[in-house]
Amino acid sequence: MYTTVIWATDGSEGADLALRAALDLVTTSGGRIVAVHANQRLTGRAGAWPAAADESDRLVKIREQIDALTTQGVAIELVVRRTHEDPSRIIAAVAEELDADVIVCGTHGRTALAGAVLGSVAHGLVHAATCPVLIVPERAKAETLPTGTSQEEHVIA
Repeated sequence: MYTTVIWATDGSEGADLALRAALDLVTTSGGRIVAVHANQRLTGRAGAWPAAADESDRLVKIREQIDALTTQGVAIELVVRRTHEDPSRIIAAVAEELDADVIVCGTHGRTALAGAVLGSVAHGLVHAATCPVLIVPERAKAETLPTGTSQEEHVIA
């Protein structure tokens, strides 16, 4: 059913939870995951610099996750796009280019006001994507761990 699943990732804990959902989808269908990371850049004279101070660390983490999953036999690849645009538009565009079946992303679960001020990729994807969007809330963390285990035991490095 799912041949191409887009995993929208920024290297956050919420993105890690979304990865679990993406893995569930491709495990049952035999599809592939395309990890999409929007490497946001500042505008103006500082346009060559990343918007996030820890951008290089985020990319290292994402690449390590991809390598670990590839070693485990998961069909996964990484697309990184440098942009000054809204990340949700970039992720939606890649999904459309690849004719993706679904986009999976995490969310911080902020209120509408906080999302408007701070930005919400999940909210933006719902409006920009041409395919279904599966949003995994942070509260899924407690629900997805087996009883008697800690979060650290299940982190995908």
